Amino acid sequence: MSPNATRALLLAATTILTIACRPAPAIKSPTNNEKAMPSPFAQPKDASASSVSFARIAQFPPPGWQIPRQIRLSPDGKLVTYLQNDAQGKGQSAEMTLFAFDLEKGQHRVLLRASDVVEKDRTMSREEELRRERQRKRITGVTSYAWAKKSNTMLLPVGGDIFIRHPDGKLARLTTSEAPEIDPKLCADGSKVAFVRGSELFVIDIATKKETQLTKDAPKGVTRGQSDFNGQEEFSEPSGLWWSPDCMHLAYLEVDERKVGEVAVMGYRGEEDLQHHRYPRTGTTNPSTRLGLMDTQGAQTRWVDMPASSNIDAGDQYLGRMRWSADGKALFFQRLSRSQQHLALVRVDVETAKAKTLLEEHDEAWLDMSAMKTLRDGRLVWTALRKGHRHIEIRDGQTGKRMDRLTDGDWDVSQLHGVDEKGGAVYFTANKDGVLDRQLYRVPLAGGPVTRLTREPGVHHVSANDPGRAYVDIHSANGRLPQAVIHGPDGKKKGTIAIPQDADLQDLKLRDADMLVLDDGKGPKLHGAILKPRHMQAGKRYPAVVMVYGGPGVQVVDNEYNPRLLWQHLADRGFVVVQVDNRGSTGRGHAFETPLYRNMGEVELADQLRLLDHISSLDFVDGERVGVYGHSYGGYMAAMAMFRAPGRFRAGVSGSPVTDWRFYDTGYTERFMGTPQNNPEGYTKSEITQDAAKLTGKLLIIHALMDENVHFAHTAKLIDALVAADKDFDLMVFPGERHGYRSPAARRYAYRRVVDYFIAHLSRN
Repeated sequence: MSPNATRALLLAATTILTIACRPAPAIKSPTNNEKAMPSPFAQPKDASASSVSFARIAQFPPPGWQIPRQIRLSPDGKLVTYLQNDAQGKGQSAEMTLFAFDLEKGQHRVLLRASDVVEKDRTMSREEELRRERQRKRITGVTSYAWAKKSNTMLLPVGGDIFIRHPDGKLARLTTSEAPEIDPKLCADGSKVAFVRGSELFVIDIATKKETQLTKDAPKGVTRGQSDFNGQEEFSEPSGLWWSPDCMHLAYLEVDERKVGEVAVMGYRGEEDLQHHRYPRTGTTNPSTRLGLMDTQGAQTRWVDMPASSNIDAGDQYLGRMRWSADGKALFFQRLSRSQQHLALVRVDVETAKAKTLLEEHDEAWLDMSAMKTLRDGRLVWTALRKGHRHIEIRDGQTGKRMDRLTDGDWDVSQLHGVDEKGGAVYFTANKDGVLDRQLYRVPLAGGPVTRLTREPGVHHVSANDPGRAYVDIHSANGRLPQAVIHGPDGKKKGTIAIPQDADLQDLKLRDADMLVLDDGKGPKLHGAILKPRHMQAGKRYPAVVMVYGGPGVQVVDNEYNPRLLWQHLADRGFVVVQVDNRGSTGRGHAFETPLYRNMGEVELADQLRLLDHISSLDFVDGERVGVYGHSYGGYMAAMAMFRAPGRFRAGVSGSPVTDWRFYDTGYTERFMGTPQNNPEGYTKSEITQDAAKLTGKLLIIHALMDENVHFAHTAKLIDALVAADKDFDLMVFPGERHGYRSPAARRYAYRRVVDYFIAHLSRN
């Protein structure tokens, strides 16, 4: 449930859970999206009442979001490259093609299609399927690529093998092995590629195509060059290997999972598919991880001894954010204590492999790993919590001493994009000018005023790997479709990337949500959104559905375009649809996040009930006919609302719910809850199965049997509790799906059943 992955899942895979918003004053009674008029139907049970079909809801990407992805500037600064569907509005597709925009000529061209190098993509390996699941990656075709940093050489993993595009444009195939190459990495000068095959680390010399195995004889349960489940799922660390700038050394992780407990995952894809996953449940043994430095010429590993620390146990820690110094003489990384209350920045001298701690941060609740950049002069750009908000500092790369503070104030730096060292500026996005927006800013490396570079209201997703030459800004707002604009370092427009319009966009008749600011005096202000029925009769009260996520580290209400297709369908069929970001969500500072610490579920539900109280007071909402729906953490919240606020919600749909946090992983759960051993009361209070006997309304539980994130064991325990309490409930299981349903048929069916459930149980009797 890492924030970035969760955000991607909510927006791309389950578009129902992310809301685009526009600023509005504190609510009293929201304005109608359309002028009130007589209803041509009363609570229609026929899906044809909406132009948004279930099949359309299930399609990926959502309408308007055929945006360019993985945008990069070429090393020579002449090309902006990106992945995009090249159907140009002729069809909806997740198959990506590699494009390039020539900054001098102002022209776009196709660089590569997957069909140019492979006739048919072979069956994905289990390892790659799970990696993509944890990255929430749903695209096909050319799914990734990478430039060398100092050469116009490009790495292209396609069809399970590795291809190279040379500076002259010629393609070369490097591998034809039966086993796939996992996480290939191109070194800075474009001369070598490192990758993982099986459990071992390999390197290929591009000029000779000579392949060398760097590590050997890994015992079963030990991998070299890969991150573990927690790294991939919870800490945004999909990789476990990193090239030095001179291409002479590799830093890599050795992960030993032999003492980690196994969880059986049983699925069905035409036949039984029984898997056993190493999964560290909270309070149990984590993987053991070592950091190695390898000279790729001699292939000898030197293991880094962790510096002594009274706060961080070298045998039970999280490692991440590996960054080489510009001269390749040092490697910086971060150590996070298992409690996630202590974070250390460590510097390793490559010649001696000796490590020292440069600084250590502490928080009474939790800390996230910090974004950082290394500079050519040896300094570090570092981000940290200061006075409850994340800001940018300059640190000495030898001592860790703070040299300057670049940003400050009651707002948060959300992403550190890049550094223009020649121009002396740091580029970052933040919510400085509004908690619902994300704007791009620049601040001098030497300190000085913060300059806003983007002007359009809304959310700006910026790609700026070389901001001193150019950056690309994909921006949108509630009611405004995404645009992709190429800028020079001063913000001057240099070109655009066309975003194909979906042929059915106008026919869908999409409407904007109205923004809410819930300010009832019962807690902090909460931001939300509401979509009302398309046709409303004066004096009539309509049923409502509360969409909920509610989990920490995610903000779902912001000023970004989102078609909200399930919302649209429900509103077309006579429902009011509403959502709010409760305490615990991100974007409002650390103090807004931490009230749920060691007691998940309580403040989140309290804030959702504040929302329920408000909408029930509106003259067009029937407070006796309100439902609640959520997936993942939202599924946990939906079930909790049904059990702990009995009678408040008439019907609920709980998708892939966590039901007992003792079943969830260490990296996520212990950050917010501690362990079951040191917080037994918190775990007991947050477990929802104990309240199953309180159920009074109608409950539908949806879970995928092959879910390797929120295991089916959560729902199994809930089923047993409901059966023991003799409570009626409904259950739907997808035998061959995982946490995010990939099959369009499964997504279509799930959405239809959700709507049918609310139609059946929230309509007037």
